[in-house]
Amino acid sequence: MAFKLASGWTARVRFGFCEALMFGAIGGALAQGRALVVTVRATKHAYHNAPVSVALPAPDRTARRSGYLQLDPLKAGDGKPLRAQAGVEGGRMRLTFVLDDLPMGATRSYRLSTIQFVRAPDRQVEVTQKDSDVAISFDSTLFTRYTTHAAPNKPVFYPILTPEGDAMTRRWPVEPEADPGESHDHPHHRGLWFTHSSVNGVDYWSEGAKTGRTVNTGFERLESGWVYGGFTAKTEWRDPANQLVATDRREIRIYELPDGDRVMDFTITITPAGGPVTFGDNKDGMFGLRVPDTLAIHPDRSSKIKGEGHIETSTGVNGTAAWGKPADWVDYWGPIGGKTYGVAMMDAPTNLRHPETWHARDYALFTVNPFGLHDFGRGEKGAGDYTVSAGKMLTFTYRVLFHHGDTKAADIADAYTAFADPPEATAK
Repeated sequence: MAFKLASGWTARVRFGFCEALMFGAIGGALAQGRALVVTVRATKHAYHNAPVSVALPAPDRTARRSGYLQLDPLKAGDGKPLRAQAGVEGGRMRLTFVLDDLPMGATRSYRLSTIQFVRAPDRQVEVTQKDSDVAISFDSTLFTRYTTHAAPNKPVFYPILTPEGDAMTRRWPVEPEADPGESHDHPHHRGLWFTHSSVNGVDYWSEGAKTGRTVNTGFERLESGWVYGGFTAKTEWRDPANQLVATDRREIRIYELPDGDRVMDFTITITPAGGPVTFGDNKDGMFGLRVPDTLAIHPDRSSKIKGEGHIETSTGVNGTAAWGKPADWVDYWGPIGGKTYGVAMMDAPTNLRHPETWHARDYALFTVNPFGLHDFGRGEKGAGDYTVSAGKMLTFTYRVLFHHGDTKAADIADAYTAFADPPEATAK
């Protein structure tokens, strides 16, 4: 569908099967008819499919405009228009987009505009709540669910699915009859989760009458969009006597990249409830995922499935040797549903004891854990203990990339760079 722009030139805009009805400069951050301009600089690295967030000038009413936001290159030949999405982060309006390609040393500027559609464009990230669960879908096809029903003592992400609908996590014991050949070890390994095995001496990792519980107590916000979807979950840490030990706030953001890969960003802030909270030196923690047996190097002996997986790390210490070693990222990849898929977990430079140590097992478990130093052979007994004092907080940030292909094909090293050291961006 062709249409006239305010400047007088004509363009045709299509997104999948949807056509734009209107395309024009927006207000809010406009000053006397001048559109907001976002400038991105790749001063130290090249970037590809990199999520970028930039603070908008205040006051800004961009998010209150009708229609979808888009960034249009100011110079011809500077790439394609980019989808953009505005939202409040930390009390300030920010604009988020996925930068397609920017060579090292390059600078690119975009003008912000709006588009309105006859019907919703494709590649929407949809976040919906039903009771105490939140589902994340792409164009109404389920990707994952944050659920309180898949484990007895913790909320987890389960299932996690490929674009074709194949499981990227082991299904037993959540769906015990889904594949009789799956391994039946460690029943507390369910989907993707965050907890620890020693919190003030209590085990929150395992399942049983004497273990602690992390209890979802609600959601502060849910957000859908054509760049990302997200939600904030509130959690209580309760000991076996049901005493409140700590609370946490989990900020989750999910992207579908232009190549079909999926990104999940986590920021988790733990606050003691009353007295101090000590995370003990133990290998079983903290942010973990159990992948399918096909991705294992050596599946548990209870499995009847052939393991054809690989473990690769940022340091080049790969395979079984990755266990207990520090690394910026760890990638677990192998065959799923007849195709090669992988899951890369990334540790932010701001995290405690970065680069953190990894409880990466060759039987299809991998978790990032800053507290297990003695268990990992990296210090005396108790070397990994860490106490969060009353009135203080402890924050962790992680990115998980669900990708096509192996570590090299997915360029995990560059994907980590985009997470740990994103391009410079300004808006004015």
